[in-house]
Amino acid sequence: MATIFMRDSSDKYYARFSHGGKRYCFCTDTADERKARRVLRQRMAEIRQGISLADLMDLVIGRIDALEDQSSQDRMRHELARRLMQGASTKLALSDAWQAWLENPNKGDPGPATLKQYLGQWHRFTKWIAKSYSSLEYLHEITPLMAEKYVSNLWASEVTPRTYNAHTAFLKSFFRVLKTQGGLNSNAWDEVPCMRSKRESKRNLNLEELQTVCSKATGNLRYWFAIGLYTGLRLGDVVTMRWNEVKLEEGFIDRIPMKTRRTNKVVRFPIHPVLYAILLELRAASDPKAEYLFPADCAAYQADGAIVSKRIQKFLRDCGIETHEESTDKHRSKVIVRVGFHSLRHSFVSLCAANRVPQVAIMELVGHGSPAMTALYSHAGDEQKAKAIAALPMVTFDSKGIPAVLKK
Repeated sequence: MATIFMRDSSDKYYARFSHGGKRYCFCTDTADERKARRVLRQRMAEIRQGISLADLMDLVIGRIDALEDQSSQDRMRHELARRLMQGASTKLALSDAWQAWLENPNKGDPGPATLKQYLGQWHRFTKWIAKSYSSLEYLHEITPLMAEKYVSNLWASEVTPRTYNAHTAFLKSFFRVLKTQGGLNSNAWDEVPCMRSKRESKRNLNLEELQTVCSKATGNLRYWFAIGLYTGLRLGDVVTMRWNEVKLEEGFIDRIPMKTRRTNKVVRFPIHPVLYAILLELRAASDPKAEYLFPADCAAYQADGAIVSKRIQKFLRDCGIETHEESTDKHRSKVIVRVGFHSLRHSFVSLCAANRVPQVAIMELVGHGSPAMTALYSHAGDEQKAKAIAALPMVTFDSKGIPAVLKK
C-alpha cells in the first residue's frame, strides 16, 4: 500500500510503496502534503513503467521536435519552459527587474546619462517582449531563442553597429547582475554576437581651417580650442579641467583622462608657450577660489555633453566649415559628424607626426595603447607635413590674446 508519513526527526513527508516484491521508501523533500502525494505518484509511475524522469523529458522534447511548424515548436518550447519554471523558488518579474538591477551593487556605478541610456534600452526590450510573448512574466523565462529574435529585430531597425553592440552588451550585463536574484540557470545573451563597428572617424583641420577657427573663437571657446590643439585632450577633459591640474609655474598640465580613468594614470602635458599665455590670461580673469577652469560649462557638460558639442559644431559651421555629411548606409547614422572638437585631437597628433615627434611620445600624450591606434589619427595632409609645428602658434592664434612678454 502506498502512503506518505512524517517522521519525528524531520519536518518533511516520506513516502512508502511496494512493487514487484520490492519495498521503496524515500523523502519527498516537501512539507506540503499535496506535493508529497504528487511526488509519490510520479515515483510509482516511473518504477512501474520502467521510465525515468530523464526519459520522460527526452520523450517530450522529441515530440516537440517532431512538430512540422517551426512556430509551433517555438511556442511549445516556451510553454514547457514556463511550466517547468513556475515552481522555481527564486524568480523575478520583468516588471520588477529594473528596480532590482538599480539596487544591485554588482551593476557598478554608471552616471546619470548612462543610466538614462540603459533605461531606454530596457524599455525597448520589455516593450518587444510584451508584444511578442504576451504571457511571459518572469526574467528566467527569457530563452536564447528569444534573445536571438530580439537582436534580429533590433538590427532590422537599422541601428548602427555601435548602437547594436552597446544595447546587447547592456542586456547581457543586466541578466548577469540579476542571475541569482532572478533564478537564472544561464544567460540568454551569452551567444549573441557583436557586429563589426564602422569607425566614424573625425577628420583633422588643415592649417587654414585652424587659423580661421582659432582667430575667430571668443570667450571660453578660445580657451578650449587652445587647450585641445596643444594637448590633444578630448572635450570632456578640457571642460572639466581643475586648476590644481594646471601647473603654470612648472610648465605642465597633469591630468587623468576620463576615458582611461580606470587605470588611474596621470598624463603630463608640457605647456606650449602660446597655451601658457592663454592659460595665464584665463587665470587672471577667473575667480581665485574656483575649482574648475570653466565652472558653468563644466556643470552644463556633466548634465548633457551633447549640448556643449553642438555649440562647438555650430561655431565651426559659422566659420564656413562643413561638419556633417549624409550617409546612404542604413546601418550608419543618417548624418555623420566629420568635424568637431575631436578634430583638434587629430590635428594635434597629425602635427606631432609631421614634426617627427617620436611615436612613443605621441602615444603617451594621447593615451593610445598601440601604434595601430595612433596610426588611425596620423593622417596629416602634405601641406601640414611641409610646415614646422613651431610656426603654427603665430598663424593660428590672434596676437591680441598673447601677453606682451611673449611678443617681444
